[in-house]
Amino acid sequence: MDPIQLRSDDLEVVVDPGPGADITSLRDLRTGIDVLFRTPWADHAQAVRDGRAVPTTYDPVAGPLETYRGGWQLLCPVAGAPRPVHGAPTTFHGEAMAATWTVVESSDSTARLAVELYSVPVRIERSLDLAAGTLRITDQLTNLSDVDLELDYVSHPAFAGAFLDGRVRLDTGARRYTADPATEGSFVAPGSHHLWPIAGETDLREVPKAGERRMAFGWLSDFAAHWASITNLDLGLAVRLDWDGTHLPYAWFWQELNFGESWPWHRRARVIAIEPASTITGGDDRASVLRLAGGSTVQISHSITVASGDDIGTVASTEHEEQS
Repeated sequence: MDPIQLRSDDLEVVVDPGPGADITSLRDLRTGIDVLFRTPWADHAQAVRDGRAVPTTYDPVAGPLETYRGGWQLLCPVAGAPRPVHGAPTTFHGEAMAATWTVVESSDSTARLAVELYSVPVRIERSLDLAAGTLRITDQLTNLSDVDLELDYVSHPAFAGAFLDGRVRLDTGARRYTADPATEGSFVAPGSHHLWPIAGETDLREVPKAGERRMAFGWLSDFAAHWASITNLDLGLAVRLDWDGTHLPYAWFWQELNFGESWPWHRRARVIAIEPASTITGGDDRASVLRLAGGSTVQISHSITVASGDDIGTVASTEHEEQS
């Protein structure tokens, strides 16, 4: 299917309604910079998606990664490693990232898409609305059965490229960072808890510059308000995420800064992600707060604002109104 292009005076958004309904590009028209990540194997991933190349594996983890181009995905009904969900086997990051969505309608500034999952009896109806420099995403999830369901929901935007060159700063309404308990190689101990912004001796607000290697994976919690921003101080460019804290009380925190020597990165990825989430990344307490009673519907909203020039101070401040 042809990509959907949404455009305002400030921002261009490209959505691929094929597997995952990925947002593949988020380009600031004032600077020409696409803030989203593109994997080193994105061309191969696209060829596999298009049927121009044969997949090298059908492994439940390696298979989804082979077709991962970067960009922004919805992870549902499972996020992270494959695990059974209400008796259904799943792949890495879940079915919504692999399923082909139906385009209900689209215009220059709006799009409506829908998908009905097989692994769980859930229909997702998505609205995308672009105005000026803000893209608002609203998902309506409906339980098509009379069985109560617990689902993961993680919004997975990853940022990279020229947007991470130079001095880059992270800000958030979170007050706590926890390192994933099963992930080795981070600069802090697995499972350790830290008051934002200091983790060990590291100020998490400061993104290491190019050439400095770091890996981090964990989650942000205890939000005063559910928002996070990434600001490139040299470019005068910032992005800010705001989201519904009722259903997404956490945010996964991922940094792969030319650190991983082995597959799949081989030190070729420089990417950071802050991912609004219904669950923590792992551990004995992992459980999703997103529960759908039989026949019920919930609505989840989040947005991203891209700002440049004099506007970046407002976007990165706590004075910016929270969406939820």
